[in-house]
Amino acid sequence: MTKIGLWLAMPEPLVIEAAARAVPDWVGLDLQHGAWDLGTAFRGIQLFDALGTPALVRVAEHDLALMPRLLDHGAAGVVVAMASSRAMAEEAVRRARYQPDGTRSFGGQRYGMRAAPARVSDIRPGIYPMIEDRRGVADIAVIAATPGISGLHVGPVDLGLGLGLEMTDPRYVAVLRTIVEAGHKVGLPVTMHAVRSEQAEQWVAMGFDELVLTADIELLRTAFVTAVASARQAVQT
Repeated sequence: MTKIGLWLAMPEPLVIEAAARAVPDWVGLDLQHGAWDLGTAFRGIQLFDALGTPALVRVAEHDLALMPRLLDHGAAGVVVAMASSRAMAEEAVRRARYQPDGTRSFGGQRYGMRAAPARVSDIRPGIYPMIEDRRGVADIAVIAATPGISGLHVGPVDLGLGLGLEMTDPRYVAVLRTIVEAGHKVGLPVTMHAVRSEQAEQWVAMGFDELVLTADIELLRTAFVTAVASARQAVQT
């Protein structure tokens, strides 16, 4: 079954609760482009944990050092933006794994408020490289084969900018199929971002396993525009 994720740019408790009560499969906190900082991310993860919703956090490619702290606070996994090489994917996995398999220092699972397994080295948070540029596409087979990653994410807008192609261009669609095939070849799910609900059937037909709906601010902006336009039409008739 196709999984549906929500994407939050706004670190607002009411938005967090509303998102969790919509019962998505997971929610992403955007530490790359959103208004989140470490403090609000920690509190957001805590609230999602209490509400039973897995929280992923997207970090920029130069912010991998933040990963252990986000995981200590209970993030279910990390989405690595602009993951353009196997080396970057391998580094993300190392930072998410305890010794001897990685470099993560032990800080407890939400400081003891989440039960840990008998062997903490067995803890395997999700690591999701995000394919968004030409380098990532060129190396997609070796990135997908990186031991320890949990799936691939596609950033459609940046990918189009990197390729110099519109999303409707058949060459762009062919690249998406290549990414999906690379993931499926090694048994990984592939996720498409910034999806509008009416596009869901299109992306599932292309083979995507998970869909991330357009971010909270975009959904709110669209709702405001629609509400104002509808009201103006109603009072002018």
